Amino acid sequence: MLPLETPFLRGKIKVFQYEKGYRFGIDSVILANFIELKPKEKSLEIGAGCGLISFIGALRFPQAKIYLLEKDPLYLRALTMGISANRLERALFPLKGDAHELPFRGNSLDVVFLNPPYFKRESGRQSPNDLKESARRESNFDLKRCLREIASVLKKGGRLYIIFTAFRTTELIDLLIEAKLEPKVLRMVHSYPEAEAKMILIKALKGAKSGVRILPPLFIYQSKGGDYTPELKEWLEL
Repeated sequence: MLPLETPFLRGKIKVFQYEKGYRFGIDSVILANFIELKPKEKSLEIGAGCGLISFIGALRFPQAKIYLLEKDPLYLRALTMGISANRLERALFPLKGDAHELPFRGNSLDVVFLNPPYFKRESGRQSPNDLKESARRESNFDLKRCLREIASVLKKGGRLYIIFTAFRTTELIDLLIEAKLEPKVLRMVHSYPEAEAKMILIKALKGAKSGVRILPPLFIYQSKGGDYTPELKEWLEL
């Protein structure tokens, strides 16, 4: 089974995805435009999947150096093909590895970012497709253990960027603080004005003091069933 090429951002990016597997969503685009990367920083994306978040990150920050960690060999093949097709071999470095045992020395990374599974193992209907199941549900993923690993490899003051389901906001914040990853910036994501928050973006710093900025909400659509907001249109055109 080979992944199929999907042009994105008006052909600026080529993404390889499996026809019957998990396909990237708007949350990947949102996280990619939330992260901030500085020259000479050592960054890591956990659970990179097809690599879209890091591909956009490399476009936004041309001097970035990003490691892409992926456990599944099928996804690893897809993101490796994407790196080659986009000529990003000098910026992006694929690694096979587990989110619970990060292959980095302690206190060695400046930035980590991830779009983890949103749903607990026992919640909702299970998908018969293994690729979709692992991307959506914590069938083989432990958020607490992953955050603990992230805290161990981040430098003091290092940054974590994460997007997650708004329904589990309290749990996520508790786990971040327990791991000594202090939430410093929050932004709620809504489908459209008047709709409840669907997702949350959080920037956390390792070892920082408490105190958080809450940014204005992000709306994906201008209205229910309407067009994308200007902010999303800009991101989708880049």
